[in-house]
Amino acid sequence: MSTKPLFEKDRPMHWVLDWDGTITKKDTLNALVSISAAEKPNFPTMDHWKSASQAYMDDYAATLKQLVPTGALPTTITEEKQLLARLKEVEQRSLDRVHSSAIFTNLTHQGIESGASRVIESDQVQLRTGFPSFFKHIQSRERDAFVMLSVNWSRHFIHSCLAASKISVASHAVLSNELDGISAGLPSSGRIINAASGEPDPIVSSGDKLQIFEQMQEVNGPKVYIGDSWTDIECLLAADLGICIRDDPMGSSQKILADALTRLGVPCPKLRDRRQHTERGIVWARDFTEVLEWMENGL
Repeated sequence: MSTKPLFEKDRPMHWVLDWDGTITKKDTLNALVSISAAEKPNFPTMDHWKSASQAYMDDYAATLKQLVPTGALPTTITEEKQLLARLKEVEQRSLDRVHSSAIFTNLTHQGIESGASRVIESDQVQLRTGFPSFFKHIQSRERDAFVMLSVNWSRHFIHSCLAASKISVASHAVLSNELDGISAGLPSSGRIINAASGEPDPIVSSGDKLQIFEQMQEVNGPKVYIGDSWTDIECLLAADLGICIRDDPMGSSQKILADALTRLGVPCPKLRDRRQHTERGIVWARDFTEVLEWMENGL
């Protein structure tokens, strides 16, 4: 008995993509902070950011050592999820430190917009190879759904970076956080909130992303999640197809994700080597050119 392929060219697909390090070549938080620094030349933004970054790394290392004193990380998916859930508090404490440091206080909607254009033009933020062509292809497949799911701190920053790159994505298709006040056109208080709800329940963890991923309105077709880091692992596992973005050599966050999949015994072949189109699973690709090639030739 033959099994119907999960992926077919004429079947609608639901694409869910991470932003930092996935659509972009590297994390963009430094770029967002640099925009705030440029808007407030008389405030020591970068000094505060350096202190907040160091405090985050120290807190993360200490908390991980407390949770896993032997250094033996989980070997089951259930235990992995439990560990990630307990690490969420580190992320929330980091956001609280950023708020109290006033790093983004008084940053404006227009300041983010003009700053995003500047960081795109200067290549401080670069889109990953093939993304514009990939996105254009998705748009041509009218029944496909496209959503971005990110722990980034400003949806308007993401939207503005894409707009500066001549890529138009509806705001409701960017599920992320926002700096309080920005959506209302007010100078920001500097607090990081959930962009969709406006509430102080930001998207900060792998579990947060999974919860949103599972609640997404289904299209009549498979869900594909594309991400690059440990924060993406639960969505990658939950998707019909998870695609890990990997540079050569792998960046640190990419390697943490790759090591986690190995620890958990989850196979992760190269996308173009994937043979079983009837089965769910996780694969890896260098960039969106390879994803587009798979869509055009391998589906």
